[in-house]
Amino acid sequence: MSALSVNQSVPGYRRASLLEAVAVHVGAGLVEWAERRRAVPEETVRQQRDAARRRDELNLLRGDVLGAAHSGLLLSRR
Repeated sequence: MSALSVNQSVPGYRRASLLEAVAVHVGAGLVEWAERRRAVPEETVRQQRDAARRRDELNLLRGDVLGAAHSGLLLSRR
């Protein structure tokens, strides 16, 4: 069903004016902006910081293990 036939099948329907469409777009943008600015709980910030630190530590360890394996310093477990 095309948009034209839907518009014609709904009595009293009118297209939004340009001003109304812009107002909806601006309003949606403001809501999105406000949601991004919400305060993040301190516990969440701490957990994210700790997770990033652990990820960095694991990346360093992974690099050390790969370096040792390539240099022949790492003994196989077999």
